[in-house]
Parts: sequence; structure tokens; C-alpha cells
Amino acid sequence: MPLSTPTAGVPARRQRLSRPEHRGGSRPVNTPNSDQSLLDVAVVGGSIAGCVTAIRFSQMGYRVGIFDKKTMGDQSYKQLCTHFIQPHAVPVLAQIGLAHLYEPAYSVPTKAVFVTPGGLVEGPGNYLPGQQDLFALNLERRILDPALRAAAQQQGVRYLDATTVESIEQDDSGWSLHTRGETGSHRFRARLVVAADGRRSRLARELGNPTEEHPNDRASLRGYFTGIKTREDDRSVFIMNDRDLACVYPLPGGRTQLVLFAEKSRVESWRGPDGRLPQFLTYFDDLPDAPSMSDAVPETTLLGYTDYPNQIRQPVWGSIPFVGDAALSLDPMSGVGCGFALVSADLLARSFADRSLTGDDLRAGLDEYRARFEAVLLPHAEGICRDALVDKDEAAQRRTFETISGNPELSQKYLALTGRMLLPDEFKQDLMRAMMSAAFLKRRPRSSPTKPS
Repeated sequence: MPLSTPTAGVPARRQRLSRPEHRGGSRPVNTPNSDQSLLDVAVVGGSIAGCVTAIRFSQMGYRVGIFDKKTMGDQSYKQLCTHFIQPHAVPVLAQIGLAHLYEPAYSVPTKAVFVTPGGLVEGPGNYLPGQQDLFALNLERRILDPALRAAAQQQGVRYLDATTVESIEQDDSGWSLHTRGETGSHRFRARLVVAADGRRSRLARELGNPTEEHPNDRASLRGYFTGIKTREDDRSVFIMNDRDLACVYPLPGGRTQLVLFAEKSRVESWRGPDGRLPQFLTYFDDLPDAPSMSDAVPETTLLGYTDYPNQIRQPVWGSIPFVGDAALSLDPMSGVGCGFALVSADLLARSFADRSLTGDDLRAGLDEYRARFEAVLLPHAEGICRDALVDKDEAAQRRTFETISGNPELSQKYLALTGRMLLPDEFKQDLMRAMMSAAFLKRRPRSSPTKPS
């Protein structure tokens, strides 16, 4: 998928960000002092990608600070998320010291099962042959987000919440960041600034990193429930129903998250004096492959969105790398938000292994990150953008999934593709070979029985 390139390749030496009125809030986790103003890496944004970036660079011995405009407490977390972490990203948690989150008290190790128009896609064993102990993870953001912030601070990262970066300026030795928090204005110096400030990235807007937008035809609703009997093997079930996708995620303690990605007109029609919850549960209950909703008890109100277009930005703009949703914010139906945040941050850190943050090393690190990002993540984005459109050939879709579900090896590779461990082109080649072989066998005339002499 082509991306626009900056006209000059480097942002202006002096970048002034707009100055919103400071609304106050609780004290930052760390209060900046004059003797703590020198950083190697300044990460703007303290969610998944920001925290992982900070931890990974700190592990390499750099002085790192995170700046987040929101006030963060132990109960602060992103609520609108399916929290299904794809298997390609799960190992990153162990690399940053959070392997304990794999334990049953915190999450449910799981694997995807797809109920498709052409049959069940449920590959045998692991996601890929020869890769043991590889699984997806149902890990709620109410657990993950505070754990990431705590891990960053334990690693020695300075986490400054309720702190807005109001302007940044670049000179030959690096960047100056002018911030405002409850304790007033402060100035920090950093050799590298990382944009991890999310889908509505202010740094992207002010520095001119263009947003390439693609439509998403589906709306989404989701909620947490008790009383739903899910599969005993803890598989997460994804049911394709017409142009919709209904998802059932098992969680610790017998809880379940239900998520529906449906045509906008369907979700918009679910209005009335009782709200959307009855229609939502009835929809799931009418699916033959979904668990019964008869004993479902809602824990929360339904959350969702009606308009969430795909967004793609340059992974490097000038000398500033972008990670997480600031670089790729895609249709949540693909389940890549958490995973791409974890992986993009890790790719950036790996690109600077054994490199300094100055001169040719800085440029080489940024170039390597761009190449890694475009090779590992961008190939999936094109398919995700196509899947966000509901106008599909249903007959062709049925034939495709009949081929996949009828071939155990292809089923396993489809799960690896959706788990982002297999590139789309590689799977497409295998699929085309399987479909051509099936078509040939179907057309080949049967041999006539030999007549007795």
C-alpha cells in the first residue's frame, strides 16, 4: 500500500504545537526537576505503544521519559477495546517483564476458531507447525494498562502524567520539549522524540505527517457478561454471519466479552425504550454456533462506535518515529490494535540495538525501523482495509472458506494469517494453489470401468 512521503523529508527546525488551556488534575507520577530535564528518549503518549517503547529503550540503558496529557491512576485504562492480543505480539510481554500476565488470574490463553459460510476453521495444535506454546491472549485493558505503567516505572522510566507537550524545537543536538503540568511549565531535552500519542496524534497533525484514511462500513457494540457458558477449551469464537462478525471472548472468573461488528444500519436500528442490550443479546442467541444467552447477566453497559475509518501514517516523519495507533489505527474487527502497538514499539527498539541516538546511527536506526514496519505490519493493513468493506461476493467467499475449512494445513495457515504470523501474500499463494487443485479435481472426468473381455 503506497504511503505519501514528506516533501522535504525533515520537519521544520522549529515546531510550535497549539496551546490548549490546562485543565489541571492530580499531580504527575514524577515531578520534573531541573536536574532531571535531560533525557535520551522522550515518548509522547503513555498507552501500550508508549510504555513498551519506553521500557525497551530503558532496558538498553537509555534515560527515558513518558509524557501523557491524561491523569493516570491505578484504575485508568482504555475501555473501548477487544483486548484480544494476537499470538505474534504475546512474546513481547515477556520481553518487558510481564510474563506473569499469562497466568490464569490475569488472562486466558486462547486460540481463534472461525465459524464461516464454508465451514469451521479450527486448525490443529499450535498456530504454526514447530512453534510450541504459541497462543493468543484475552487480557483486559483494566489489567494490562496499569501493569505497563508500573513496569515502566520499575524499569526506571519517568512517567509524567497530566503533562502536555506544548511545543517541540529541534537543533543540531536534539530536541527541546516545552511542557505544562500541574506544577507549571518545564523544559526537557531529548535526543530522540517518539510519537505514541494515538489515533488523533497531535504530533502528526502539527508536524505534517499525513493521514491516509480508508472507509470502514461496520459499526461495533461490545459488553461484559457473566452467566455465559463458553467452550471448555477456552477458544475464542468468531462467527461470520452474513456480513457481520460476532465474537465470544472467554475471560478469567467465568466472565465473557461479547463483541459484534455489524453493518451500520443494523446497529443504528437497535433503538427503543429498552436500549440496545435486548437486541444485542437476541442477535447472539439466534446464532446457532454461539453459546446460549439465556443466563447472561450484563456487567457493564454496551460500548461501541458507529464510525471508525482506517488510518495509516508514515512510520517515520523527518526524524520522529511513530508507533502504535499514531502510525496505524485500523478496523478493530481485525483485532490488531494491541498487537500492532506492542510489535511496532518493539520493532523501533530493535532498530536501535547497538546504535547511538546521534548522527549517522540515528538516521540508520530510523531507516531500519521504517523498513521493518513496512515489511512486518503494512502488508496486513491492505487486507484489513479491504475487509472493512461489506460489499463482497458471497458465493466467492463461501467457495474460499469451503477450501480453507476442508484443508487442515490451510486452516492452520489461515489462523496464522489472522494471528499476524504469516504474511498475506504467502497465504494467498497457498490458497490459490488449493483452489486450483480443487477445481481441477472437480472438472477431471472419472475413468470408466474396464469392460470384461
